[in-house]
Amino acid sequence: MTRDPSRPARLRPLAATCAVTVAALGLGALPAGANPHADGSVTLDILGITDFHGALAQAPALAGQVDALRAANPDTVLVSVGDNIGGSTYASAIQQDTPTIDVLNAMGLEASAVGNHEFDRGYADLAGRVADRAHWAYLGANVEGESPDLAPTHVWTSPSGVTVGFVGAVTDATAELVSAAGIAGISFTDEVAAVNAAAADLSDGDEANGEADVVVALVHEGATDALVTGLGGDVDALFTGHTHAVVDLDDRDIPVIQGGASGANLSRVSLTYDPTTDAVVGASSANIAIDAKSPVRDAEVQGIVDRALADAAVLGRQPVGTVAGAFDRATNSGADTGANRGAESPLGNLLGEVAQATAAAIGLEADFGIINPGGIRADLDADDDGTVTYQEAFDVQPFGNTIGTIDLTGAQVVTMLEQQFQPGASRPVLRLGLSDELEYVYDPTAAHGEHITAVYVDGAPLDPAATYTVASNTFLLGGQDGFEVFTEGTNLTETGIVDVQGLIDYLAAHPGLVPDLAQRSVGVTSRGALTADAPATLELSSLAFTASEPAPPTVSVSLDGSVLATAPVDATVTPNTDETGTATVTFTLPKKLAAGFDDLVITTDAGTAIAYPAAVDGRIPPGHRVEHPGQGNVPDHVRTRWAERAAR
Repeated sequence: MTRDPSRPARLRPLAATCAVTVAALGLGALPAGANPHADGSVTLDILGITDFHGALAQAPALAGQVDALRAANPDTVLVSVGDNIGGSTYASAIQQDTPTIDVLNAMGLEASAVGNHEFDRGYADLAGRVADRAHWAYLGANVEGESPDLAPTHVWTSPSGVTVGFVGAVTDATAELVSAAGIAGISFTDEVAAVNAAAADLSDGDEANGEADVVVALVHEGATDALVTGLGGDVDALFTGHTHAVVDLDDRDIPVIQGGASGANLSRVSLTYDPTTDAVVGASSANIAIDAKSPVRDAEVQGIVDRALADAAVLGRQPVGTVAGAFDRATNSGADTGANRGAESPLGNLLGEVAQATAAAIGLEADFGIINPGGIRADLDADDDGTVTYQEAFDVQPFGNTIGTIDLTGAQVVTMLEQQFQPGASRPVLRLGLSDELEYVYDPTAAHGEHITAVYVDGAPLDPAATYTVASNTFLLGGQDGFEVFTEGTNLTETGIVDVQGLIDYLAAHPGLVPDLAQRSVGVTSRGALTADAPATLELSSLAFTASEPAPPTVSVSLDGSVLATAPVDATVTPNTDETGTATVTFTLPKKLAAGFDDLVITTDAGTAIAYPAAVDGRIPPGHRVEHPGQGNVPDHVRTRWAERAAR
């Protein structure tokens, strides 16, 4: 195949929107069913999905639209850009995604790139159980090492005799997104270079390495400039994924399209191929919105889904615990819970507690527990009826990670907290959920790597030279999500207990669980030096949660039990960060700071009470201890929490 350098600009679909319905297009607007055309050219319809994540409820309508498009054009093929399985809805995940595999088989999926979630259960599961059940070809041109079952390309021959070569690749960040143990011996190379090399093989005239008339890239990565502009001239269309975005670029030489996630859209690229010139001479693209309630449904897929939902419902309806308030994830707007991974949440902090308790259940005593925000996929008790069912618990943590512990030095704990800040990434902050033993102060305006100004473990300042045992899921303890410091830890020990089981056990042991509304961290920026008998101003942040939790109306700063100042809290949500809940506090120190430092205690009505070391360099002196119960303005319920913690 060669690209026609003189071909006209891409032909746009009738509706100039990013997502259109089949009904809006009208079957008359689709390519004619008779191929080839009178001039000998052939129109191919390449249909794509991405990041399906076991969205079984969407599948019958999605399959129905695929059926309609196939009926309109026999030269139609269905492909995927990966994450078909993993991170799935409850009904699919509880059955190890076998219903999803069966659904995609019934839909006639021809080929799929591997996504990072295909590796959630490890490469052995993908190459064994999944590959044995799936009827399609899984492609990984940039997956190297012990991966003989992942071919770089797959060639499909259309009914009209045109060969289409699919090249599949996955984001080269996959090693940071899945458990390291499951991909031992495997590496993920640059996607662009791997796709270009495989596409060149399909276009070089050498039958020994495969040949195709048309080449389509399936890349499980967002439609970045580096990807889109980096592809060579052997690629005729690009399907992207991973970021769950809806994309249809009309200013490129080739169609570039991405259909969101969970079957919400069916991406359609129409390519007209001229066998006389061996070139693609026309192209158009559109994302077709799929209505899950559409009467156009595939009967076979519907049957598979109905059976899967019925089987899952039996286990899913069982109650596993009760709660006395909302445990939500963080939000950017107050409605889209889960969208803000850069902020604390009561649910995240609860799961930090759960990790610690799960480890303790088998005798692994951890100093504190943590959880990564990306591992939390639903609010607890999503229907707010006070009863947590098995399905609701599973939806919160669907990945099947086990809980474990690892040892870090105090200095490495500081690094761990610093690695929450990831400037330049699509999510600039990944705020860890923390059990209540770990608290810290940070400066949001500081340079990268210098945000953390004080850390406390059980009320005592962290000792950089001491060893602390951390409990979490083994995904995070393996150094994933950018927390590379865990790769330097020692004594990694697995409990063998899956995270969701740990949550269920914790709920059973704590009926009527009440959300803890105390922040584990507070942002503090000091305007100038803190000097006796001189005005001082602190800019405070991270004083409030972002979802349904009541925001504290005020914050106070005290010294030696005496309140120096009180200020109102502005709870306006700050997207993608943990700065929600801001206040400006101005006061005058009544005395010279002892030994050059002293502790100002920052307290809110919601229970937050964190000491701020008012030292010259902003960092707490080694060996200094914060005697929390001695602070006279600490609320009684906070005192109770500290007392319970000290008695452990």
